[in-house]
Amino acid sequence: MNSTTQLHKDLFRRFASKEMTKLTLSQYYTAGSDSDAGFSAFQLTASFLYRELPVRIGQTATGLKQNPSPYNIRQIPQFRALLDDYVDDLSHLVDRTPPPTTPDSNEKFVETLRCLKRKYRANMWTLSQGLRELSTAINDNDPLIVPDFLRTDTRVQRGEPAPHFFSSTMAYPDLSAPMAYLAPSGKMEMTDPSTWSLSAGPNMVNDGGGGSVRDPRLHMPQQWTPNRVCSEFCDEATCRNPRLWLNDGTQRCAENQTRRLFDWLYSMNLGTQLLIEDHVAIHDYGHNLVQIIQPLDIANRAAHDASAICQRHYGFAPPVIKVIAPTPGVTTTYVPHYLYSMLFQLLKNALRATIEHHQQKPFPVIKLVMSSGDEDVAFKISDEGGGVPLSQVDAIWSYLKTTKDVGEAGQTQKAVVRNSALSSITFMNRASDMPLFGAGDGLPMARQIAKYFGGDLDLVSMEGVGTDAYLHLSRSRNVAEHTPDLCTLLESGFPIHSAVTTSTPSLSLSSSPSSSAAI
Repeated sequence: MNSTTQLHKDLFRRFASKEMTKLTLSQYYTAGSDSDAGFSAFQLTASFLYRELPVRIGQTATGLKQNPSPYNIRQIPQFRALLDDYVDDLSHLVDRTPPPTTPDSNEKFVETLRCLKRKYRANMWTLSQGLRELSTAINDNDPLIVPDFLRTDTRVQRGEPAPHFFSSTMAYPDLSAPMAYLAPSGKMEMTDPSTWSLSAGPNMVNDGGGGSVRDPRLHMPQQWTPNRVCSEFCDEATCRNPRLWLNDGTQRCAENQTRRLFDWLYSMNLGTQLLIEDHVAIHDYGHNLVQIIQPLDIANRAAHDASAICQRHYGFAPPVIKVIAPTPGVTTTYVPHYLYSMLFQLLKNALRATIEHHQQKPFPVIKLVMSSGDEDVAFKISDEGGGVPLSQVDAIWSYLKTTKDVGEAGQTQKAVVRNSALSSITFMNRASDMPLFGAGDGLPMARQIAKYFGGDLDLVSMEGVGTDAYLHLSRSRNVAEHTPDLCTLLESGFPIHSAVTTSTPSLSLSSSPSSSAAI
């Protein structure tokens, strides 16, 4: 073991087990209230950041290294690069940056933060690219990444039914359980789907001699007959219906745990990035990122920019976005570019769905409604873009699905990296130059941003009609950052990574700062 490796282990032992301090919007807002007072205004917050950032970076690296998902993500080059970056950031802060106790040392500390700020914007793009590679590896059944108990080819060799369509849909009930159906008499009858013959159809049962007979007990409603999509009970090799094939609890658990890992990882990066950028903004611009905002102004800006990139992408005027606000002068405390990025993402999706569903003008109007209550400021974005099938609603929030390659949106990878590395200060000024689609994790990321300070994001869709997106921002300034503890994340993970070539080291964490981590 070389000295560098030992240094990294010592750093993790020092910081990974410490408890992070979760801040509120009010604490962020008051941090820059005395920015004109010189070094004394920065000393308290700088000292806090000098202690807090290593804890957050150390926990982020530990969670990524421990990997509670069943997939061996450390075989993905982008995730290995992220882990190396976190280790380097931690070493830079602890070993190469003096404590900000004087004006000169504070300037060195701020310069370190500027460096980390640039890296964290690029890290978000690296994370997105890593998720693309992971999705490809899962679809290809890569034995280096997908464990034996989740690989389709291995299950076929063992004589088990292969889930031949991978989907993140978890919305359907388990068909092995008895279910209630409406009989012709008008009464509800319980039936056991496990007695159905897939080849005979839903109203047929085995006669014991290799044939099938109609079961008079089963009265299936008309909508359960074969339709243009697929019979719910077909056994064709091309069946793409997840109700029948994805009732494997192990695969559901794998998808949920992977989503939980990346929800946590995104929120940790979000919080660390906010701490860094907020302090740099106070130092360089004289104000912090958490401000008293007028949401309607930001909504109008997001609508304008989303329309601009849509027109540039398709080459014609996009659908009209109608902004409706019964209480236009409402204010709240929030991070302006967070709200902008969420609305921008939702409006881009609505514009694209509307154009591609209707194909030609006149396009129906997209409505953005803003309302304000005692507890929250809410937005509803309604489109008539055809909606999403029920079987795919849950997949919207999956990190393991992408849309199109960024190159198909008419932009090179180098240009996308440049745009993704924009700072939060310039993001709202340059968003109209970004591609219409392609990153693939926009909605899951937007939901994590909404939840970070007590809000939420949800979608209600009607196939054949359109989708309503509901975004809620908490008006309370005392809601703390929403990030699950590292111990909770690791304890809920898969106990083993079977059939992968490399093992993940064990880690013991406790809430006590004195506990050590073996990495």
